[in-house]
Amino acid sequence: MTWKTATGESGEVVLVDDDKWTFGRSGGAEENTVSTDDPAVSRTALVIRDSGPGPVVFRGQIDNGAKVALISVIGSTTWLDEGTAGNLSAEENRVEFSMGDEVLITVDVTFDNRGTVIERQQAAE
Repeated sequence: MTWKTATGESGEVVLVDDDKWTFGRSGGAEENTVSTDDPAVSRTALVIRDSGPGPVVFRGQIDNGAKVALISVIGSTTWLDEGTAGNLSAEENRVEFSMGDEVLITVDVTFDNRGTVIERQQAAE
């Protein structure tokens, strides 16, 4: 996955097994993959975890005017409410985190569809 912030910072990371990528205000119990000093951003505002069949996006951000969008390759948008999660797919693979009218971070995720966790556990047996 690749990410880019509104300030121009960017990076790339590979998630495997139960790895997770996090964005939020610095100072929490765990260090975020990408941190901000914005006091309106929650400590674990956005979490992306490797899962099956595709990655899961969790919105931990309290309201504060924030929006988290899962965006498809054709431009359709699914909005995540506070405390909810959504699955990424081959068609819906971009995440945008906004405060007001400013997109603070954009994350593009590419992955292989690996089947559900149950399907992978059954295959291992």
